[in-house]
Amino acid sequence: MERKGNKNLCYKMHRLTRLLQVQLNDQIKPYGVTQGQLPVLCCLWENEGQTQAELCEKIQVEQPTMANTLRRMERDGLVRRAPCEQDKRQSRIFLTELIRPDVLVLETKRDTVIDRMTRLMTAEELEIFHRLLDKAAMALENQE
Repeated sequence: MERKGNKNLCYKMHRLTRLLQVQLNDQIKPYGVTQGQLPVLCCLWENEGQTQAELCEKIQVEQPTMANTLRRMERDGLVRRAPCEQDKRQSRIFLTELIRPDVLVLETKRDTVIDRMTRLMTAEELEIFHRLLDKAAMALENQE
């Protein structure tokens, strides 16, 4: 039995996601960075030398997705890999000097888009919005 408004909620979520993607892309495209790469750059800015598995866990993406993203980023000169000293089977990932000066600017661009999206929300509404998004994701992740 379909709950009243399910279809409308789906459309609203899709519209919000699309608007967010378009505006974020407009802001970061001049830097040669995609939306999928931005979280990796920000995560590495906070803590360089992470492994692919660590990045997957923090960013919440699957290994194949991260592998493809890192391969493109390495090709484009945004990141470099270095062998892990403790485990030679793994590599650590680092920002390159090419992208390092732009990471803070990219974070600011991202934050500006998020601020624009939430500017009509009170602090309390924003907190509730975060909690509701977390609950919705948790419900879908725990479908078994």
